[in-house]
Amino acid sequence: MKPGVHKFLPTERVHFGAGSLDKLGDEARSYDRAFVVTGRTLYEQTDLIRRVEVLLGERHAGTYADMGQHTPGSAVEAAAGEAALAAADLLVGVGGGSVIDGTKAVARQLGYPRQVAVPTTLSAAEWAHRVGVTDETAGRKEGFADPRAVPPVVILAPEATLFTPEKLWLSTGIRALDHAVEGLLYGGEHPVTDVTGLEGARRLVEYLPRSKKDPGDVEVRAGLLVAAWLSYFGPMNTPMGLSHALGRRIGASYNVPHGVTSCITLAPSLHHMRDRLPEERWRRLEKALGGDPSARISTLVGELGLPNRLRDVGVPEKDLPELAAEFGDRAEDAGAILRAAY
Repeated sequence: MKPGVHKFLPTERVHFGAGSLDKLGDEARSYDRAFVVTGRTLYEQTDLIRRVEVLLGERHAGTYADMGQHTPGSAVEAAAGEAALAAADLLVGVGGGSVIDGTKAVARQLGYPRQVAVPTTLSAAEWAHRVGVTDETAGRKEGFADPRAVPPVVILAPEATLFTPEKLWLSTGIRALDHAVEGLLYGGEHPVTDVTGLEGARRLVEYLPRSKKDPGDVEVRAGLLVAAWLSYFGPMNTPMGLSHALGRRIGASYNVPHGVTSCITLAPSLHHMRDRLPEERWRRLEKALGGDPSARISTLVGELGLPNRLRDVGVPEKDLPELAAEFGDRAEDAGAILRAAY
């Protein structure tokens, strides 16, 4: 084994499994002013946020319910302003990756109050120190990297995901698979994330079709939440490849959710880079996924009924050369992947 280092992030506690949402009341007990950050759909079309507010009880000091896709900078500013006026000492982010990132960005602006993350998708933003925030004027996703913005407490409550639209739920599962696959192939040898990444990938490939077949199966949803956690178990230790890089660029400029960008870019990225990837790691991934990784992922995306082409999500073919050129010394590879994904 090569010498190395593992960097821990500030995650202190993870509640998981059916009924874990009820732990929110315990987590809030030591705080006075709890402020909820969420999105409009969860707030207006489900009773999940009302349940969260009830669990917070008299500590509930307000809710910001307009955190949009790709975490718009204007929404972060608005949420931070309302949370500051509420004198919040606890932030509770309830939603997908954009909401969780938005809550982390709000926490940074407010001097890092305590956070609890309740994810409703499989995007795994709750584990990451990287935060994507969209500059709406430029149409680019920027943001920051700050370990202090990571939520110390995460609640993986499968019952909270029952409201998540099928396409969003399943596509963020492919995003989690993207974390596992690129982390393994580009992260270098690591005694922890090699194990968690492979197991996360194996579970995602097994459970995603089962969740599509029976969306109400809470146990399968619980398994997927844990699989997504395993897929991104050491965010500071796992660099990513071109699938992630292309996804960030496409997502912000063309308003394509990151789960969907992974559905489109992961398989062609693997196919194109195959000859430059470590053979031993490729074989281990092949064993975990049950076949050639690029072909297996392409088939899985099709089985789940998810988009797999750029043309299907509104990316004009004429824009591809300009997009590729932005990747500098990786422009040739980026261009080849984009053309294959079109």
